[in-house]
Amino acid sequence: MRIMKKDEKVIAVFIAYNSAQTLKEFYRAFPKELCDEIILVDDNSKDNTFQIAQNLGIKSYQNPKNLGYGGNLKRAITLALQHGANIIIDIHPDGEYKPSAILPALYEIESGAELVLGNRFSSTTGVLKNGMYVWRILPLFFLNWIDKLILGLPIDDIHQGFRVYTRQLLEKINYQANSNNYIFSFELIAQAVFYKRRLSQVPVEVHYSGKKRGASFHHSAEYFLMTFGVLFLFALAKMGYVSDIFKTPISTPRNPDPKI
Repeated sequence: MRIMKKDEKVIAVFIAYNSAQTLKEFYRAFPKELCDEIILVDDNSKDNTFQIAQNLGIKSYQNPKNLGYGGNLKRAITLALQHGANIIIDIHPDGEYKPSAILPALYEIESGAELVLGNRFSSTTGVLKNGMYVWRILPLFFLNWIDKLILGLPIDDIHQGFRVYTRQLLEKINYQANSNNYIFSFELIAQAVFYKRRLSQVPVEVHYSGKKRGASFHHSAEYFLMTFGVLFLFALAKMGYVSDIFKTPISTPRNPDPKI
């Protein structure tokens, strides 16, 4: 089932790291009929993620060195744009986020949204039943509240891992200047708000288990502090003191396989 216009190319990007145990099942359940192409970028995994992806027939790239979450996502987004994507579905092949959110997200894009985020908290009891640590919920609620207040953003779950982007958005913001770690995605959201792009959200189902139940307390605290750093830069940019991440990009690279 296709809901987008024929001239709008939809590409799903899988940013993968040590996803060998989940990739086959995830790919089997993925609604391939909703997109024109799938691109997997393996961030120099220590397991055989890349080989499995190739055996499954997925168009696959492997970074010669580990680029980090943000660095890998930069490359995946750039590759998708170079392959002609008008709409990019960003979903992790570790099975943490369910692909059932893709169809409603595409409807939001069709209705004019330029960035669609998943919302895990449409049912708080749902995330608990699906494995989220209890100690993560209150800090996330607080962080989302602060972000919504400063950014003026009517989104309930800003720090999550399911997103759908449009080319129109990505060519407007300087995502290449973003961090190579996990704060990349929050920087991108702040950029979208700064440039007054339209954001939307859809419910997303999650499944947390084992190491995928979330970052450690140490990494969560580090991310918490980095978030406030982005909010500070956003406030400065609104006052006219614009840092690199809030500057207009020069161009999108044209090489279909950018050097890294």
